[in-house]
Amino acid sequence: MLLSQVRMTDFLSIKGTLAIDLDKKVTILLGSNDHGKSNILRALEHLNDDVPIMEDEVNWDAEGKPSLEFAFVFTKSEREEWKAAVSNFFKQQAGITPALTGSGVDEALEEESDESDEAGAEAEAEEEEEEEEEEEADEQEKVEKDLAAASLLRSLLDPAAAGITLTRIGVGGSLQFESFEVVNLPKQIEEFIVGKKPRVEIFKALTGNLQDSAVATTITTPEYEFLQGVFFYAGLDPRNCSYIFNQDDKTQRALDIASEQLDGSLRNLWGQGTELHFELRHKGAAIEFLADDPAIKTRKARMSKRSSGVTQFFRVSMVLYARRKKHPANSYIYLFDEPGVLLHPQGQRDLLQVFEQLSEENQIVYATHSLFLLNQNFPERHRLIFKDKGGTKVDQKPYRQNWKLATDALGVYLTSNILFSNKVLLVEGDSDPMYLYELFRQLNRSGDADVDLNALGIMSFYDYQNLRFLLQVFKRDDQGASLLVMADGDSEGKTMIQRVTALCKKLDVPTIRLPEGRSIEDYCLYEEQFLQAVTRTLVSACEAEGKPEPRDLDERVRRSWEEHKSAKDKPEKRAKSDKDEKDEKKEKKTTGRWFKDVAKELIEDEPSKVVLARTYSELCREMPVSTPNPQKLRDSKALCLDISAKLSLPSVRAVKAIEASK
Repeated sequence: MLLSQVRMTDFLSIKGTLAIDLDKKVTILLGSNDHGKSNILRALEHLNDDVPIMEDEVNWDAEGKPSLEFAFVFTKSEREEWKAAVSNFFKQQAGITPALTGSGVDEALEEESDESDEAGAEAEAEEEEEEEEEEEADEQEKVEKDLAAASLLRSLLDPAAAGITLTRIGVGGSLQFESFEVVNLPKQIEEFIVGKKPRVEIFKALTGNLQDSAVATTITTPEYEFLQGVFFYAGLDPRNCSYIFNQDDKTQRALDIASEQLDGSLRNLWGQGTELHFELRHKGAAIEFLADDPAIKTRKARMSKRSSGVTQFFRVSMVLYARRKKHPANSYIYLFDEPGVLLHPQGQRDLLQVFEQLSEENQIVYATHSLFLLNQNFPERHRLIFKDKGGTKVDQKPYRQNWKLATDALGVYLTSNILFSNKVLLVEGDSDPMYLYELFRQLNRSGDADVDLNALGIMSFYDYQNLRFLLQVFKRDDQGASLLVMADGDSEGKTMIQRVTALCKKLDVPTIRLPEGRSIEDYCLYEEQFLQAVTRTLVSACEAEGKPEPRDLDERVRRSWEEHKSAKDKPEKRAKSDKDEKDEKKEKKTTGRWFKDVAKELIEDEPSKVVLARTYSELCREMPVSTPNPQKLRDSKALCLDISAKLSLPSVRAVKAIEASK
């Protein structure tokens, strides 16, 4: 089951009711410290059977009981299993009088109601008549209550349900389905819920050096969960292996066997190709975790000395494996509170890839106030958490205009990526980064690309002088940055590429010039959203200047657009005449140029192309999934894959590989 929403009422900093929608893979709680992010994570922990609401978790100003509601959706297979369980429950009730007992509904549903016959037989003894009458009355009252409960349960169980909701109400309250405690449900319903409900695990520290060794007194502590995972992979239970720390012939042999299993497990985990071999060995009272690296001839290798990306994937993999072995469950929801806060920004970017890899099989929720843990690939996953006089609140779509409550979206992307990225795309216009980020997101979402935008920095240069300076800065001191220059398919773009070619060749920087007559706006996949964005941008410009909105503005924009498209198609449909040659520049007008011209014609102004790009991106993120024009898709995919190849951009998910040398 996938957790789709949690509703919290009068819980910690939440006064009243606050609902948060959860992504099926990763949900990001963004916000300042002390605004309620950690409290939301604590609420999610109460999904576990053994975590009731505590007295100190009640909102101080609450007038009623605190409550938590967890809404789940079924997978396709789970819907069928639920339907079968409910149908089986209905069948068992046929001809049976329920008698709900403290041990559960299901046992009572299987009992025939022979109580009246038994009571009649026992009533033969006159001396017990009065006592039996009282017992019969009590039993009858119980049966009536059980019948009412069973009838209520029948009305609540929907075999066609797409999901269920579980609740906790009040301090110490148990987990419930509707008004029934889960443990008191019919056996088949209880087993379905208990078996499918994910276990929640929270992690509060994913920083610091990896431990290379432990002693018997430290291996069981929470701080050594990384090495606990290593031990579990080696077939050793760190909770019950103190004997192996005493070095003798027997434990040395046991450690050799454990090392063989560890080596096979880790090499299998990361796939084929790694040349490393792993082992555990005694060193005094400690056991060390080491590796043989063929690139290192004079000493053993230590995983704590590997690169940031490998370290993060390795750390999280071991810690999660340890937690799963200690708390087995059908599935998991992993919570991370301020993960990677002490990591270098590049280390935080690496952590995002690890989360993406883990979310293939688990749901993940993490809370952060770091700009570097925003995920540009999936803006819809972010939830902005903030606090006002009424307590903790949430903005479910902070990538829209309210994003400014956290920080301006453009500022986030340029600050976080340009300063720390070694893969930089330099583009002509200020709006180009927005269009390109959105285009990459759309292709990632549709499966037509697999490019990690968190590794990509896009910056506009505007003119040749700025471009020359940026190239020199990013290539200064041989910092190993990968650069790419892209220009439009108009005369200005052609001139720009010609002027910068010599410098780019000297600095080994590739270039891309868009095809003749194309700007980045020509690669927008969704025409309807683009035209809506044009109209809204023109309306916004009129409002800012205090001008009246032109009549039939939207209709006139669309009419001009059709003329623009027709003009762009003409040179491709027939041979050029002398007049065509003269008009070629006009007919190959870019869509960016068309926007400026239509704005001047309709409102006698030149609105911001940045506003247009941002409005288009917002509309695209609000639209349902749809299929773009096939030719547009092919062209846009080709452009993005070309950019990705020239910059060697990584995949969205962490690579399951341990480097053979570093």
